[in-house]
Amino acid sequence: MATDPGAGPSEKPLIERGAGEGGGVWSWPEIRRGTPLRIFIDLIQYGVAVVLLVLAAVVLVRSFITFVTSLNAAAPNYTQSLISAIDGVLVVIILVDIMRTVLTHLEGWGFPFRPFLVIGIIAAVRDILAVSTRLTLSSGSTTGATPITQSLLELGTNAAVILVLAVALFLTRGQDVDAETDSR
Repeated sequence: MATDPGAGPSEKPLIERGAGEGGGVWSWPEIRRGTPLRIFIDLIQYGVAVVLLVLAAVVLVRSFITFVTSLNAAAPNYTQSLISAIDGVLVVIILVDIMRTVLTHLEGWGFPFRPFLVIGIIAAVRDILAVSTRLTLSSGSTTGATPITQSLLELGTNAAVILVLAVALFLTRGQDVDAETDSR
């Protein structure tokens, strides 16, 4: 049975193939065909996608509940609760985009990089929102506040990151994504 000619894709069983004949024990096309390793990798990636989806749902529900309950409080801080709700929604968008990227990778074995550019832009916008909130809320106090120069440096860095990522996203607009993901 070890020398059966129809035992594998390279006409030799895995045991008899040398390093020069089939790329080692398992070549990448063999892993993609349903081997236990591929099934294990798929299970882990689907697990990651499910965890990201659950996290996104929890963050969305919590952000909504926190926003609504802060409006009903005796002394509501509308600005802070609104910014916190927007921050929660941006986190949900980031989590869903990461989940979508994992699923796209699973379906096509390609690596779609454009979602990571969008995630980076959203994360930088989120950081700009956090810095501007910190500046707004600490405008009257000097105790424990971050120096204004550091905050301005953070804002400028995030703006530069957004600009670079937006240019990269613009430059990839004409790229054929299907060619990346349909390489089965």
